[in-house]
Amino acid sequence: MSIVISRTLEFLLLPPGNLVPFLLLAIALYKWRGWMLAVLLLGVVQAIFFSLPVVADKLLGSLEKQYPPKAELWLKLPQPQAIVVLGAEQNPQAVEYGGSISGSTEMERLNYAAFLYQQTGLPILLSGGTTAGPEGKSEARYMQEVLKRMFNIPVKWLEDRSHTTWENAQYTDEILAQAGIQSAWVITQSWHMPRAMQAFANRQITYIPAPTTFGSSNFWQHQWMWWIPQSTALNRSQIALHEWFGIMWYLLR
Repeated sequence: MSIVISRTLEFLLLPPGNLVPFLLLAIALYKWRGWMLAVLLLGVVQAIFFSLPVVADKLLGSLEKQYPPKAELWLKLPQPQAIVVLGAEQNPQAVEYGGSISGSTEMERLNYAAFLYQQTGLPILLSGGTTAGPEGKSEARYMQEVLKRMFNIPVKWLEDRSHTTWENAQYTDEILAQAGIQSAWVITQSWHMPRAMQAFANRQITYIPAPTTFGSSNFWQHQWMWWIPQSTALNRSQIALHEWFGIMWYLLR
């Protein structure tokens, strides 16, 4: 499945984009006014539901708790032989940085990778294929530039063919196996780690989760704003739903 098709399906499945199919179904039911209104109401209600901070928190929390934070991971034995960082997204309009830079999600992963490297000196593999940006660089190349410019950290391998988490795992495994690596940390957000570990399971290499970015829930917890629809909460719900749909898709595969 092409990236364009998968992104289109994702738009139509997740709120608020899924209001489009609700609207089309309502139009098709025009002659049956009761059903038409019921469909329209259901579409609006589900969008409001996923905009509630309490809902977003529960959805993201259900992912984060699967791989809880690990204090002083670099001291755990046996230690792996490499560090794998999964790409996320770039900001191609970062004029203040000279044109482009890794986005906030990717930067969080790189921060943790830099920290683990400073603690262990393990070689780093960056995984991410070519983007649609004006420079035509791969995510892996963007990340390499950030690690060099901001942390002065070298990168051992670049995996620049992947466009999905499953391909991240497939192509990364090929590179590390050829290099004689037997185990590696995988760095990604805590909410992405369950799906990532699905993709990295049963490979030639043993992959160990190194999750980062916990506490993604809304800051209004236990206050009345906890029950007020918010755009930030809707964005968090989108992230969580995207991951859960991905997990189910991997299970079907």
